[in-house]
Amino acid sequence: MNATPLLRVLGATMVFLAVSMLIPLMLAISQDDSVSKNAFSAGVCVSGFFGIVLFLTTRGRPFTIGRRETVALLPLLAVVATLIGGLPFYLCGNTENFLDASFEALSGITTTGLSLFPDPSVLSPSELLWRAMLQWIGGYGTLVLVIWALPSFGLGGVFMPRRDAVETLAADPQPSFHRLVRSLFVVYGSLTVMCATALLFAGMPLFDSICYSMSTLSTGGFVIESSGPLGFKGVGIHLILALFMMLGAINFTLHGRFISGDWGVYSREFECRILLIVILVAVVLILSFTGKNTSGSTIVSELLTLVSVLTTTGYPGTEMPDPFLKFFLLVFIFLAVVGGTTGSTSGGFKLMRLALLIRQAKRELVRLVHPHAVVPIKYGRFAVTQSFLQSLWVFFIGYIFCLAALAVTLSCFGIDFATAVITAVSALTNSGPALLHLSDLNVNFAIVSDGAKLTIMIGMLVGRLELLALLVLLNFSFWRP
Repeated sequence: MNATPLLRVLGATMVFLAVSMLIPLMLAISQDDSVSKNAFSAGVCVSGFFGIVLFLTTRGRPFTIGRRETVALLPLLAVVATLIGGLPFYLCGNTENFLDASFEALSGITTTGLSLFPDPSVLSPSELLWRAMLQWIGGYGTLVLVIWALPSFGLGGVFMPRRDAVETLAADPQPSFHRLVRSLFVVYGSLTVMCATALLFAGMPLFDSICYSMSTLSTGGFVIESSGPLGFKGVGIHLILALFMMLGAINFTLHGRFISGDWGVYSREFECRILLIVILVAVVLILSFTGKNTSGSTIVSELLTLVSVLTTTGYPGTEMPDPFLKFFLLVFIFLAVVGGTTGSTSGGFKLMRLALLIRQAKRELVRLVHPHAVVPIKYGRFAVTQSFLQSLWVFFIGYIFCLAALAVTLSCFGIDFATAVITAVSALTNSGPALLHLSDLNVNFAIVSDGAKLTIMIGMLVGRLELLALLVLLNFSFWRP
């Protein structure tokens, strides 16, 4: 394996994080916050120094990155970004140890949204902004991961028969990758600016609109006050957040095609139609149980909660009526596990995978009656190969196994089993605290054991980096020449 591309990419990432820290540093300077100013200054120096050293030591060497390097780079990037991103939290003094600071940073980078701070107002504005930025950066990294890295190397059970943001990657991978990065950044950044502007005009303060726009597009779910978005009065704010959470959970290559003038791209995409149908069905179910006399603002709040769970954003939502709490909780757990569409910032199993599993199950039922029937499975107009379906089943079984393993491990650290199960779902699906809030199991992660925190961190990392890509690292044959 060639270490040069690994070191160069890690160095470039550290330099990028150092430059990003300049934004909360300037905010701390403008507010005369000496603690945050010193913390972020140290973060800029440490991250910038090591990043430049790594980058310069690999300068002049050939940069060729293959399948092994890509697979090894995924967890390395996550670990380095977690350590660098957690440094300001630790130096600001609001966390007891560096593990807690790393927990907060990893929750942001993986766009999970689980936090050690039940009341985020104890954090300085610079720390709140940095948390939102970590989620935004993590969301952008997720897009590059799920649209380019995993499909290009056949990992993660992701079926991407066409690459809408870039031309074929086989002939000239490096220029194609650069075009993809630029096009994704333009789309991702434009939607973030649109969300912040809309929230600002709807009555949300400037700082809040900036933080919530980054958290919403990345489907991260970090809040800047304990009440979350529902603390803002006004149906307009809730509808804007729901809309942009849905946009964050839709394949971003479709957004690029829509901006380019393909106005019917969403209606033609199978996953988009399924996403809308799932939301409509869930809304009808909720309204049928909550009663006909529900006010318009309550309906919008419930819609915001529903979209927040389905897109794995995880904002704290509205409380559901007690007689149907368990039913609603089961519905929301299912929605969180399913998640959004492929090629998006959302977590979960993904709608495409679920749809293909159902189609294969339907085909096997047909074959029970007609053993020799040839029943092709298609995704849109593309035929799905048998090898991909096999990898999909491996992914599904591994996903269920990881959920069970996380829940059992958390229960071994003294967490009651119901809380352990919901926490495992929240971590692996990167859906944040919404399920815990809806179930009235508001766990203070700051007081759980270090072993439980590490378990949750592993769950967040596995959920974001895709299970099959990580399992490849444990396969010795993959590393043989």
